[in-house]
Amino acid sequence: MPFTAAGTAMDVFGVRRSLIKAYRDFTEGGTVIRDDRVAAFVEKDLDSKSQWSDPWLSLNPFFQSGGTVAELVGDQVVHPECARIFQAGKTEGGTVPDGRPLTLHRHQREAVDAAARGASYVLTTGTGSGKSLSYIVPIVNRVLHERDAEGPKAVKRVRAVIVCPMNALANSQLKELEKYLRDGYGQGHEPVTFARYTGQEDDAKRREIRDNPPDILLPNYVMLELMLTRSADRASLIKMAKGLEFLVFDELHTYRGRQGADVALLIRRVREACQAPGVQCIGTSATMSTEGTLEDQKKVVAGMASRLFGTTVSPEHVIGETLVRATDEAPGTVPAERLTSPAAPRAYADLVRDPLARWIETRFGLATDEVTGRLVRRRPTTLDAAAAELSEQSGVTKEDCARAVEATLEAGSQARHPVTDRPLFAFRLHQYLSKGDTVFVTLEDKLSRHLTRSYQLEQPGSGGKLLMSVGLLPGVRPGVPDRLA
Repeated sequence: MPFTAAGTAMDVFGVRRSLIKAYRDFTEGGTVIRDDRVAAFVEKDLDSKSQWSDPWLSLNPFFQSGGTVAELVGDQVVHPECARIFQAGKTEGGTVPDGRPLTLHRHQREAVDAAARGASYVLTTGTGSGKSLSYIVPIVNRVLHERDAEGPKAVKRVRAVIVCPMNALANSQLKELEKYLRDGYGQGHEPVTFARYTGQEDDAKRREIRDNPPDILLPNYVMLELMLTRSADRASLIKMAKGLEFLVFDELHTYRGRQGADVALLIRRVREACQAPGVQCIGTSATMSTEGTLEDQKKVVAGMASRLFGTTVSPEHVIGETLVRATDEAPGTVPAERLTSPAAPRAYADLVRDPLARWIETRFGLATDEVTGRLVRRRPTTLDAAAAELSEQSGVTKEDCARAVEATLEAGSQARHPVTDRPLFAFRLHQYLSKGDTVFVTLEDKLSRHLTRSYQLEQPGSGGKLLMSVGLLPGVRPGVPDRLA
């Protein structure tokens, strides 16, 4: 069972320690073991952390800037209203845009440019990269420009369909649209309208959507299929989405095998039903291809997307992330006195220069691609392994190194960039827990039988001695013998 927590103002490491203690107490308190040898074995096994491995850590990286939305408005790249729509920190439910200018990442800006050229494209950026804005900004920009051109007689119609593989993701997308299009304007006064259509809505709400189509529709792919097969829905879809301009598929990697073939046919049927031969198709995915060079990966993704969408997606329109360092360059070693200091710096500017913070960003967040020289995300690593490496380099104990790393990560999660308000370290801690209700034993006398908690059929290297599972019984119940006695 995985447990994941993001580094915020809470003490994530303290939460993790409390969780492990509670889980151990539950494991030990819920069982009674009468065999002393088995009890000692289980106790030693718990001490070795067999049910909870060391936590894995990863950092969400910083991305090269693509400029603020306000700057894009000044350069006439996007509609002027976008500067009011796309703000960070607007008052939730407010009726006046009162946030600060939103800064786009470079890959988000590249998506805006690709959409302006009428190209279909795919975003292959990682977790926390703002993939949603890579299609929301182009869609909103197009709707605003077209509404200006069409004037007050503009026909209400669905101009964009954003398809999510699960209702949970559709609900998340709905919240994202509300944040930009409702906050700062008020309900009923959105500059670009939107609605969810996933089966969570009742008949009255679905009729309302059909009678008053929004600019952006959020179905899941099953509901989109039903809209093409149910007569009332099909008639309304053809009417309200005629000339559809954007068709977005989030989490593109989920559509593979038979499901991928079904979705590919669905896309073609939607294009035909909506009389939209020139619809721009957009896909997003954090994991698409990892083999070969960057150019090889783009070719593979472009080929897959072209087959799925039924339209050409060129490799140049497979948009990846461009990473930059948030701290100064990493030092060769971290001074011992820094690792044994009682507290980490708290100010953002101080942490940017701090040798341990710089080491942490490299060890948990960034690596350099050997072929291209570009910064790429580093694979997650355990806190224990990083502390051991730091200890070997500095001569400071592993325990002190681990405490220093924890304190610096926590400080970085609370230190905010003075302009973007982004934390210096947006880190994730992954903890895996396994159940421990069974011991496997060989069929021998109590003193010599082999004990293990790993599921196996035979004792390794024994010549075929069978292993049998014995449950750790919850407490002592009258009339029920303890199988481990």
